[in-house]
Amino acid sequence: MISMEREVLDVLSMNDGEIHYYNIADQLRIGDHYAYLICKGLERNGYVNFETLKGICSLTDIGKKKTDEIQRARQKQEKENIQKRAKENMNKMFKNKKIISY
Repeated sequence: MISMEREVLDVLSMNDGEIHYYNIADQLRIGDHYAYLICKGLERNGYVNFETLKGICSLTDIGKKKTDEIQRARQKQEKENIQKRAKENMNKMFKNKKIISY
């Protein structure tokens, strides 16, 4: 799955799982034809139902599971980044303490 497909799934999950592909394009600042193609690709993979005539893209159960999985992975990454920054800050403080020792 490419990152733009993940972003489309994010937009869908933030909009109660259903949105017109024009709105997806607007929110992601991409072309409407590109949003249409991404929705068709997600439909082929079973993540969304795409009503071509109405232009409505909606999450399937598989798509909802995937968005949950993506959100959990992001939260885990954010937590790891926070821990890494905290450790780096502690190391900087100890280094400064040694330099400043009175």
